[in-house]
Amino acid sequence: MRRVRMFQSCNPRHLAVALALLTTVLLDPQRSASAQSETEPLIPNGPQTLTVRVPPLQTVNEEEVLRVTVQVEGAQGNLRVFVDGLPPGAHWDELARTLTFQPDFIQGGWRHEVTFTAKDDQATTQARMTIAVRDTVRPPEPRIVQREELPGSLRLTLEQPTDTWLDSPGYAGRTFPAVVTVPLAAMAGNPMPVTVSLHGVGNWPPTTQVSTDRFIIQPSDPNLTYWWGYSESLPRGPVQGTAVPPYTARRVLALLEWVLRSYPGADPERVFVEGDSMGGAGALTLGLLDARHFAGVFAKHAQPVARAHRPWRLAQLSSLWGMPEEEVPDAQGLGVWSRLDLTRALRDEPGARSQFLFLEHGKDDPIIHFGSVVRPSPLTGASFYESLQSWHIGHVAVWDEGGHVEADPWLGHRWWDRGWNPRTDARTFLRRDLAFPAFSRSSWDGNPGSGGSGRQPWRNDSGYAGDPKIAGDTGWDGDVAGMLNRSLRWDTSALVDTQGRFLLPLRAVLGPGVTDTPVVDVTPRRVQRFHCLPGERIRWSFGKASGTVTAASDGSVTVPRLSLGVDWTPLVLERERS
Repeated sequence: MRRVRMFQSCNPRHLAVALALLTTVLLDPQRSASAQSETEPLIPNGPQTLTVRVPPLQTVNEEEVLRVTVQVEGAQGNLRVFVDGLPPGAHWDELARTLTFQPDFIQGGWRHEVTFTAKDDQATTQARMTIAVRDTVRPPEPRIVQREELPGSLRLTLEQPTDTWLDSPGYAGRTFPAVVTVPLAAMAGNPMPVTVSLHGVGNWPPTTQVSTDRFIIQPSDPNLTYWWGYSESLPRGPVQGTAVPPYTARRVLALLEWVLRSYPGADPERVFVEGDSMGGAGALTLGLLDARHFAGVFAKHAQPVARAHRPWRLAQLSSLWGMPEEEVPDAQGLGVWSRLDLTRALRDEPGARSQFLFLEHGKDDPIIHFGSVVRPSPLTGASFYESLQSWHIGHVAVWDEGGHVEADPWLGHRWWDRGWNPRTDARTFLRRDLAFPAFSRSSWDGNPGSGGSGRQPWRNDSGYAGDPKIAGDTGWDGDVAGMLNRSLRWDTSALVDTQGRFLLPLRAVLGPGVTDTPVVDVTPRRVQRFHCLPGERIRWSFGKASGTVTAASDGSVTVPRLSLGVDWTPLVLERERS
């Protein structure tokens, strides 16, 4: 049985309601939610004509789609319907008043208390609904084969057996090694973050890490699937004519589920994914395509556009996924090469646009050349850096003249690091359940360039890379070293995110010799309560500046050209009254 987290942060009244709902499910788990009586308003305020009607309980299987349309009666004048407590990955379409949720295979056994709040010109009322996810996809449990006590932590070596959900039918039954490091001080009252660390080619087994303040999950990808998957016909049949399920990504998520379920001290709101090279590509892939589970992504030397791999890597991956031009479909029917074009993910998937990315690349990297982020995708026509800016994605990007493993020959290793880490900072930090600002078009941004400078000829395997040991010889144009958004901060501890108001203090960190302050566009991402309708007018203020902006088609709000100073200044958003 998977652990059910349904009684956290409940007041006695909510606990009584939850216990009653649980008793109903235990006595008759197959009872249709639609056949149950509808809820009455919980918090009427004003005339009793405004009513929200939703079924009190909805159950859904993992990987299946739940749709619930909310009925509102008696509205007078302008009507808004807000939702709190949505499960990770759920979507609320306020215009259609429809909630859509397709839980993935590690969300089974969880219950979510969802609150609907209707407001018209005279009244406010609420109704609640419980969403229960049945545990219907049950891959094999990992097995602990070795325990090693380290200072302040426990290192577990695991075997992860597979079935036909985690592996192709021809391979199912084999095992993969994994390592999990558990901080001994973590407990339910002292939860600690979780890092999913993905290795690069040739970097398994991992070196021993002593971690006293975070969980570390280290899966393995010995078949070099770039942490995605492979044809269901392997190893016996041809790739063509079959599907390419994300078997490897599923194994990673299954390990994450096992840690979150086994250790109450593992914080599900602070799960991060990181990696270098192949691991960096995997971190981007999981962090964007399975964004519901991750608070942030840290990727080094990552290729975000699968079709842009070097020729020999394309050949190797084609043996797993089919040729790029064949577009063998993945488990959802989209061609796998298009699925793994992450400029497409940023364009098409709201979950991906809610993610925060920290990226590092080297201009003299001959393995994952700099064109991976500055050259246009053949699918979308935009580069990855351009997509981050145009879609207002939360990101920090740094680049220099280093290679794949070599540091910049002049600036050295991690020259850009001033000690700030959004995983651990006490003020500017990331959580899956808290909003953050996505900065874009900052006047402080460096110029990454987009092509050649004439110093090096183009090579299909390494682009315009020069010798990473020689300063100034890179063939890429633009700044030899630079950053995007590196010195911009927000104060998560002062965040206000309500249905009617959003507030988040912002500032810039000046370095030695810097006298100007940046001008930047700001888009709140991962908003929990201040949700906006497409086209809705929003008033904003930032210090002495103020204005009105219009919400985009996805409901996001971008405030343009804010001038950030060295002192904390709150960005305030409020709904424009009609």
